[in-house]
Amino acid sequence: MPAAPAFLPLLSYEVNSTSDALRRSAALRFRREHDVSLMEWRTLALVEHLQPVTLRALTDYSSTDKAQISRIVSALVERGLIERSAHSSDARSAQLALSAEGRAKIKALARTARSRDRVFRAVLDEGEAEQLVAALHKLKARALVLIEEEEAGGRS
Repeated sequence: MPAAPAFLPLLSYEVNSTSDALRRSAALRFRREHDVSLMEWRTLALVEHLQPVTLRALTDYSSTDKAQISRIVSALVERGLIERSAHSSDARSAQLALSAEGRAKIKALARTARSRDRVFRAVLDEGEAEQLVAALHKLKARALVLIEEEEAGGRS
């Protein structure tokens, strides 16, 4: 029997495969209950947080490709969840804000997200949940350092 794939014992694989399962379950539930994709939900949440916001600022804040955010925003505008209005100081830009329907949708999505979070936290005791979050923060911080090193052409 051949040896297991080299990636199986890696910590990054465990974190990624867990993240993939969490993301997939969220995507299925948000689509079923709210007819919203994960990217649409995240975009609505960012618009709520930043409104009024320009598409450029939304793109910068989300670290997502401008074309992708533009398509998502256009679809959300078409569905009546986001409103576009003239920018107060830049005629070339539009400002984005949640519509009344968008505000109701984001509240419902937040309730669903909190419900899912309670399900996952119930698997762990309070100390384990705190340890997990702290460990994930450490891993993310180290990954960001490695990204900077790689982008600078260094090796670790």
